[in-house]
Amino acid sequence: MIERKPANIGRTLSIPRTATIEGGVDYPGPVVVEGTILGDVNCLSLLVAERGVVEGTIKSEDVTILGEVTGEIFADRLTLKAACQVNADIVHKRLLLEDGSFFEGKSRRHAEPLRLL
Repeated sequence: MIERKPANIGRTLSIPRTATIEGGVDYPGPVVVEGTILGDVNCLSLLVAERGVVEGTIKSEDVTILGEVTGEIFADRLTLKAACQVNADIVHKRLLLEDGSFFEGKSRRHAEPLRLL
């Protein structure tokens, strides 16, 4: 039996700067947040852009944050870019903090962080 992937797995879901989503986002592909999400985000990869905001729990294989995140983050690979604002407890396999990034919370390394939720 051949397992078929969803047709939209390669398409990126973009939340524009002018949009605010109240509620969770569950998407099987990459997500780019330039606007605001007030809820949980579960996706393949996540980019929170410079003016992007996420308030909730993030669960994703690859997370890059340039904007603001408040809540919890579960990621295999997590990159906090310069000038980002992260107030969260994070569980990660690999973490990169760039000079100038702001992180407040607890950080814990785990072999399989995505299995914890």
